Amino acid sequence: MDNAQKISLNEKKIFHELHFLSEDPELRGAVKDCVAAQKKASEETLKTSFKPEPRAAREVSPEALDEILKRGEAINGIRTEREISNVIVFKDKFYDDAIFTEEVAATRKEVDRLVGQKMGAFFKERIEIRGSGFFLYPPQGYMGWHTNWKNPGWRLYVNYAEEPGKSFFRYRDADTGKIVTSLDREFNFRLFRASEDKLFWHAVYSDTYRYSLGFKITKAPGFFQRLKRKFSK
Repeated sequence: MDNAQKISLNEKKIFHELHFLSEDPELRGAVKDCVAAQKKASEETLKTSFKPEPRAAREVSPEALDEILKRGEAINGIRTEREISNVIVFKDKFYDDAIFTEEVAATRKEVDRLVGQKMGAFFKERIEIRGSGFFLYPPQGYMGWHTNWKNPGWRLYVNYAEEPGKSFFRYRDADTGKIVTSLDREFNFRLFRASEDKLFWHAVYSDTYRYSLGFKITKAPGFFQRLKRKFSK
């Protein structure tokens, strides 16, 4: 999808490339600022604890997915199956080794603000958007096949690749079963829907420094839902 035509949360097509967002200079600048903060904050981790995976390309191959499907596995993602990826994680209390700095938090907040504006105008319904996934894929970095089925909703991933064409997002078309490989540009904005009833299998591979900022998009809660949240805290 190359234009800003509005879509519904009930859209039948579950994968979109939002190239028009990469033409927004303010958003591009905010993403670059966030990437610079991530790069600075991850210097020590890259030197001491990151482990390149020589089998990364194999782990995201169509053959690897065939094996998973034959076993009947339903892999959710790295929160429940951390072993499927060697990504460096930022600003997430769920992971003991996640990197957090004030600069990373501040620059991410600005990207969140701009993306919230853009997605609010893009969907026909009122939406709620939250951060979901904040990663660095160094060379030989990957995220194996998974579906996010335990955490349904639309996902937007904003990616910045230092060397375009040396990393990719790969997915299985849920209707045809065809494997599609989307090579990274410098800036990438990919939107897809995760659900339990129609699994969206996807994976990521990188042979460059690839920075990834994720968002979960759902319908905005109504009055009684907001009230229930308020009193359940």
